[in-house]
Amino acid sequence: MAGPDVKRLPLWLRYAGVAAVLLVALLVGSNVLSPTPQSNAQRATALENTLKCPSCQDLSVAQSSSPSSLAVRVQVERGIAKGMSNEEIVAQLEGQYGNAVLLTPPSGGLSALLWLIPVLLVVGAGGIIVAVFASRRRSRRSLSDPTP
Repeated sequence: MAGPDVKRLPLWLRYAGVAAVLLVALLVGSNVLSPTPQSNAQRATALENTLKCPSCQDLSVAQSSSPSSLAVRVQVERGIAKGMSNEEIVAQLEGQYGNAVLLTPPSGGLSALLWLIPVLLVVGAGGIIVAVFASRRRSRRSLSDPTP
């Protein structure tokens, strides 16, 4: 017995099926469904990869061997040993070094505006292109259709 004819299914349903398969594959592959708790060393490494070396240009604490990076590593390890959460450790380091200690800038304020402007420009340009093509199509139709 053969399955349903795929060509008879609506196009949106076929795309939804492909999207569902990709979503399940990503969830299974990322271990989101069954996370294992991180060890202290894994937590420290993950934090060090998200923190910027205070005295280096564009290097993470994990990549740098400068004295300031070593000091940040010691602070991270002490915070983990005290039982602090990752957020508490990062907040403590931000208090000491400012936002410059973060490799990824905070998502509010001016940085959000800097990310939003290019998106708005692309969307606006796309809207203009669609409007121009639609007006051309309308003008061609009006020229080709004789009025009674």
